[in-house]
This record gives sequence, structure tokens and C-alpha cells, in this order.
Amino acid sequence: MNGKLLPTVFITGTLVSFAVLGAMTANSLAAIHASRTPPLTESVIAGKALWAARNCNDCHTILGIGGYFAPELTKVADRRDAAWLQGFLVRPAVAKPGTTMPDQRLTEADAQALVAFFEWVRRIDTNDWPPAPMGSAAAPATSSEGAMLFQRKGCSACHMAAGLGASGPGPDLTHIGGTPYDALPNTPEFLSRWLDDPQAVKPGTLMPRTPLSAAERDALVEYLVSLK
Repeated sequence: MNGKLLPTVFITGTLVSFAVLGAMTANSLAAIHASRTPPLTESVIAGKALWAARNCNDCHTILGIGGYFAPELTKVADRRDAAWLQGFLVRPAVAKPGTTMPDQRLTEADAQALVAFFEWVRRIDTNDWPPAPMGSAAAPATSSEGAMLFQRKGCSACHMAAGLGASGPGPDLTHIGGTPYDALPNTPEFLSRWLDDPQAVKPGTLMPRTPLSAAERDALVEYLVSLK
């Protein structure tokens, strides 16, 4: 090969390499977008813009970014249904008396957009991040799944159990398995009905309805009855 062909070979090889690399990158990004990130909608975009405009990250962490003064919200739509979230965002103190969340003067449309954003974030494949908190060491091994659900579903934001969680506004559940609270039964059957629909069991209760599958409800009941 003479010296005149070397620049041509080098340039051609470089261009082909860049073309292949570009095609592989585009294919990888398309695969990631298609399989791990749900599609964007106008409501999601509006909610994200509102999240940024109100500086929500100053207090809350989402997808690993933000502050630690208030709860982490990456999977908040797993813990609360849309109706509860919208009510809380519009009137925090009414939905959760004693909350430190300031009233952001949000409209119903604002709240709906934020909830759409939370739902979009919830559906992102984050490789099981954030990790589920470890359950209480005091809980038996047979109810460890329920102990983790107690944390993951946000129960500890209102209740104390085995030394973990908040001191209110909900009751301390550390001994709920052995001591009924507020003259309510503490049988597995009653606790299951309570977790399924608190308002149907006790109209006017502050306890929100938490989205739970039948298996999750059973695991939580097993955990609660183990707390003696």
C-alpha cells in the first residue's frame, strides 16, 4: 500500500466506525426508551414542569435527585391512589392533619398533572430502586414481607410499629396483635377488611385507602397480628 492510500483508508475506516457506533447507540437508546420508560403525555410534561417550578426537589427526592427533609416519592403512586394524592396536594392539612407539607395553593388541574407525573415515574423500570427498607428486627421471619410492605406502602409515615415509624397521626401499632385499638377487633379477618377499605369499616376515619393486592394485604395482616 502506497503512502497516498493511507489517508483514504484511515478516513474511511474512521467514518465507518463512527457510523457503526452511532447506529448501535441509537438502537440501544431506542430499546431503553421502549422497554424501561413509559411514553410522555402532555399531563406528565405539565406535572414535571410544575414539580420544577415549585422546587419540590428542595424537600423531596425523586429518582435519586432531591432533598431528604420530606418523603422519597419515586414510588409514591404505589403507596397512595390518585384520589388521595390529588386531595393531599390541594389541601395537605385536610388530607393528613399535622403534616409539615406546606399548602402550595395548587388547583385541581395542577394536582392532576402532578399525579400524572408521579404515575409516570412509578412506571419507570429502575431495577428495583429505591430498595425496600428492611423490616423490623423484632418481627418474626414469617412476617418479614409484611414488615417491608409496612415501610414501602407508607404505613410508617403515620404509624409506629416495633420502634419504627412516625408517632402520629395514626395509632402506635407496636402491640396491635395482642391489644385491640380503639375497641376495634384485631382479628386477621377484621384487619383484612380494614386494610381493604377503612372508610367502609369506620366512616370518617383518617386512614386512607392504600392500593394493595390480595397477597400484599395478607402479608400485612400476618405482620400486624405478629406484633404482640
